[in-house]
Amino acid sequence: MRKKKILTMIIPLVLTLAMVVSGCSKSAGEPTAGTGVTSPSPKVSAAPTDISIMLIQFTPESLPADNPVLKEIEKRTNTNMKITWVPKNNFDEKVSVTLAAGDLPDMMQINSVFAPLVKQMAKQGLFWDITPYIKDYKNLSALPKDTWENSKIYGKNYGVPRVRPLDGGGGLPMLRMDWLNKLNLKMPETLDELYIVLKAFAENDPDGNGKADTIPFAGEVTPESMGRLTFVEQVYNGAGTWKLKNGKLVHTALEPGTRDALIWLNKAYKEKLLDPDLAIRKSTQTEELIMTGKSGATSGALNATWKYAEPLRKTVPEADIAPVTYLIGPDGKFSIKEGGFAGMFVIPKRVPEEKMKQILAFMDYGTSEEGADLANYGFEGVHYTKKDGFINSTEQATKDMVASNVLGQMFTKFAKYSRAFLTGIPKDMYDRNIKVIDERAKISVSDPAIGLESETYLKVGKDFDKKLQDLKTKIIIGKEDIAAYDAMVTKLKADTDFQKIITEMNEAYQAKNASK
Repeated sequence: MRKKKILTMIIPLVLTLAMVVSGCSKSAGEPTAGTGVTSPSPKVSAAPTDISIMLIQFTPESLPADNPVLKEIEKRTNTNMKITWVPKNNFDEKVSVTLAAGDLPDMMQINSVFAPLVKQMAKQGLFWDITPYIKDYKNLSALPKDTWENSKIYGKNYGVPRVRPLDGGGGLPMLRMDWLNKLNLKMPETLDELYIVLKAFAENDPDGNGKADTIPFAGEVTPESMGRLTFVEQVYNGAGTWKLKNGKLVHTALEPGTRDALIWLNKAYKEKLLDPDLAIRKSTQTEELIMTGKSGATSGALNATWKYAEPLRKTVPEADIAPVTYLIGPDGKFSIKEGGFAGMFVIPKRVPEEKMKQILAFMDYGTSEEGADLANYGFEGVHYTKKDGFINSTEQATKDMVASNVLGQMFTKFAKYSRAFLTGIPKDMYDRNIKVIDERAKISVSDPAIGLESETYLKVGKDFDKKLQDLKTKIIIGKEDIAAYDAMVTKLKADTDFQKIITEMNEAYQAKNASK
């Protein structure tokens, strides 16, 4: 009887949400605020669904529970959201601790889909496998096939992917365009040209304060990755962690391009072109260096150009942050193509199936044009105005924290140019970002290993990552010589586990392509 009662309550909710999103038929594309944003959805008679959620926090303060857009989303989806906001700097650590403890909220954001702990928990059946249910949700099932395929673990979807476009993310450099103009420099196209620009930033007083206090490039590394310096390795290798050579996957740690990148970075560090504290900086501290005018370059997704330029313009009206379109390496023009997602939302198996379906209906609404636009842009006439299809955000949007890096982290639709937009961005910067995306799309390189599994990596891969990165960091800051990396490469070539990872990845690659 209880199950029948629950189903009776759920059916009206799901049908209502289906009617809401089915009315939003305009195809996803550039950021536009769909016509349904200010029209409340039909009321439902079922009691609201309580959903506990863990989300990443990019802003200094967390979103208040009485935020008007948040309350409207609850109204339209007939939910009560209890959101735990976790600051960006501590998010991945918090995820690991929460997963290990097993005390998960109803829905949890995970950035590293293929982290060993996430894979282990998925394999053990601790997350819902939503693969069979996707077809029942109009907007979720309409997400790009690549997004769903690339985010699979062991051939199954264990979460709702945070859909992203293929180009415009990555981590190529962005620079102070006003500084380039002041010093009569052009946008760099090679790493050598970038080096010249950074040296000029260091020596030629681009901010005009009469002091040699500029940090040319602000970028931190992490204990397991090259962080904002990753692009140097990628450009030299023409690939990410894995590169396809003669039909086989090779780990770029063994490639000469990685060695060349470390030499370049060590030289840049010695000449004070990089942040002297890159080994201990937090990501938000790096951003602060850019936003306060202490540094002239960093790396990241295109929409961050406005994130960094906006606070600068309060004191330097002509301040401008512009992205490089590509960098030319040994293999030609380079830009990395992403996998169509940036993490996912998992639902723990402890959540009853009926409630799991309600959560999927909630996320289906968030993937609709109405839901995504409401979360990202707010209410027309209050949080934005629209002219010629372009969103012009108001001061109220800032006050109410209406932005893609707040609720837009949870609710988002697929849009080719979503990486070009951030709340408040001027149209000229937005148009420039679009051109960069279009140019990158012509040459960007896909990751051939995305979604592939290695049981050995699951067991010991993170140890290799940490040892490699520890040595790389020491070489960059001069605590180890490049000869130490040569010795590490020799050791890895003879290491049974490391070679087994390569073998298993190639077996997975061949199996994946044989099934196409």
